[in-house]
Amino acid sequence: MVSAPTKLPTQPGFIMLSPEEREAGKWSRANLQRGMELLHRDGLLAMSNIVDKDHLVALRESMLETAKEIRADKTKLTDFNHGVATNHLQSPPLNDPSLLYEDVFSNNFVHQIVRSYLGPDIQMAFITANTALPNTKDRQPVHKDAPWAHPLAPYMLNTNFPLSDFTPENGSTEFWLGSHLNTTNEEQLWRTSSSPTPTCDVTPACIAERLKTRPGEQIRVPFGTVLLRDMRTWHAGMPNSTDTERIMIAVGYSSSWYPSPPQKFKAPLAAKELLTKRTPADFDWLPDAEWEKISQRWGLDEKDGIFLPASPGMAPGSGTGKGWDGTGAEPWDCLNVTAEQDKVVNPNFNTAAIGA
Repeated sequence: MVSAPTKLPTQPGFIMLSPEEREAGKWSRANLQRGMELLHRDGLLAMSNIVDKDHLVALRESMLETAKEIRADKTKLTDFNHGVATNHLQSPPLNDPSLLYEDVFSNNFVHQIVRSYLGPDIQMAFITANTALPNTKDRQPVHKDAPWAHPLAPYMLNTNFPLSDFTPENGSTEFWLGSHLNTTNEEQLWRTSSSPTPTCDVTPACIAERLKTRPGEQIRVPFGTVLLRDMRTWHAGMPNSTDTERIMIAVGYSSSWYPSPPQKFKAPLAAKELLTKRTPADFDWLPDAEWEKISQRWGLDEKDGIFLPASPGMAPGSGTGKGWDGTGAEPWDCLNVTAEQDKVVNPNFNTAAIGA
């Protein structure tokens, strides 16, 4: 008799750093293996005991005041993350030496997991934070952070440091575990059938099918947890029903074979020594005062803002064998190509969302 398959979880699996591992400065073989299995199975991994909670408290106190100032200046949907007025991006205080904590911005135990998953020669891709605004009701559509022809292999991980408990009540992210496996652009909505790149949003048909087997769920993890997410994993920002902002720092890493874009992420010189301590960071390094002037300009129409780095799948000539500048100098070809007749057009396309 064949038994029914074990139902897969909808909450992330954990690895916990032991005192012996901390002393040795490296994960045990068993924890490293467990971390790899969880990341490959779920597209999400939770880690405990790898960051000083006092550091997170100090960052939260600093960033909470900034978040309130940012919110007061936001007047249009393009100012918000994914065009939904419940969540906005903001920069951590990277120009404040007293808040440049190594276990947040250059964590040795994070790097060990990332190198095992993406390959040894990783590079830092970006640093940001997202803030779930209090007393909100709207949610983001289910999406993946890939409004381009993404590779069909692990190429980027996002490290999340929640600065508080991460719960459904305060707007924890809804993750669709395992959705990164075999995901393609055909699962995404397109602005038009002739658009060269998809939007981030997943098609209703794919969501409905996924609901039958392994639905998405808001996660619940305690303060001090650090999350690693494969960038292909479906997820959605959710409303925060509490009376205070929920802030989460994000540090992204990419594989060495994933090309550095010409439009680079901007960071202050004050942080360069720490951010490049363990891995290269091909950033546009600005004088601290210059970076501070633009550090909270994350809107899609901010021409002189921070910007998340451009991606090869969004470059001129993508999908044609041509490169960044259309000359073929840096080709970007991948197997993830969608024919025009297979593109599902988004009838309610949000021009304030990424992927326009």
